[in-house]
Amino acid sequence: MKDLYDKNEYCMSFSNAEIEEYFLIPLKKKSKIHVTPMESQGNFVSIAFDGDIGNFFISFYGHQTSIFTCSEEFMFIDDNEKENTVSSDTYGNVVYEGVLRDKTKREILELLFEFITILNRAKEITIEEIVISQDGFQYPKCRYNIELSGDNDIKGSIEFENILFAVNN
Repeated sequence: MKDLYDKNEYCMSFSNAEIEEYFLIPLKKKSKIHVTPMESQGNFVSIAFDGDIGNFFISFYGHQTSIFTCSEEFMFIDDNEKENTVSSDTYGNVVYEGVLRDKTKREILELLFEFITILNRAKEITIEEIVISQDGFQYPKCRYNIELSGDNDIKGSIEFENILFAVNN
């Protein structure tokens, strides 16, 4: 793994310009995705995809980015922060275990874009969590098989590292 970031720099500490160019503009081109950015002190902190309903959104924390939909949380944790993440932080959530610090900010935002595209208009999500390893970690590393049904045009299986989506099958 080639770490592209300084030791004390989070790989998911995005600027507004990066979020706009690599995430918001592509999402706005998708006609079925409604995008509402929320700012704090001039920085994007979250983006809602369902208007004021608040059931489908992404939050940027710097050390972690989380997508929330259908009462589920999908966590993307900076690789350097995983050692400080404990099972009570991840319990009941889907945790992406692919390496992030070897990706540019553009690549990370494109990955998040792909997840939003898949999760858009989800009506029902069923998650099977299979523990792969617990030894030597603060939280269990898992594989997730996710069945998703909804009103989007996606159909089939899509895999990202330890997460397998079966969409509208």
